[in-house]
Amino acid sequence: MADLVLRPMAPQDLADVLALQARGYPPALHDSAAAFLSRMALAPSLNLTAWRDAALVGYLVSHPWAAGDPPPVDALLAPGTPAECWYVHDLSVAEGARGLGLARTLLVAGRDAAHALGLSRAELIAVEGAAPFWSRHGWRAPKAVAPALAAKAAAYGPSAAFMTREELVTL
Repeated sequence: MADLVLRPMAPQDLADVLALQARGYPPALHDSAAAFLSRMALAPSLNLTAWRDAALVGYLVSHPWAAGDPPPVDALLAPGTPAECWYVHDLSVAEGARGLGLARTLLVAGRDAAHALGLSRAELIAVEGAAPFWSRHGWRAPKAVAPALAAKAAAYGPSAAFMTREELVTL
């Protein structure tokens, strides 16, 4: 993507990030500025923004986390949780930038940052019917999910699905 600038998310980006989040997700899935800041504090290199012509066109919010234990929407995360996987919390691309490969660009940059932190597997909860998108990028829904984990995923909405990626070599 020509003229695209990727950089770590910074506190001064949050107004734009929250506005893009509001355009892409229903209110029940919104994270507060404090929730974003807590994720940024856990792993600055895993929270990225994409800019084009000084406008935010996408972002990736992710962090190291305990396997099989996704945090709830809008949770404030504290350091100290075992870093067992790369947890992809949110990927958002502005409507006008969709179809240009920006999601893949953000995911590859996130994957590279996760590798640098020693993380070799990934987890996420696909929301709003996004499981096919994540499947195209190598994530899979496990055949069996523990009841407690299924309940956590269900809290993200009726079409939410817990998904994993067992290796991060390619995207």
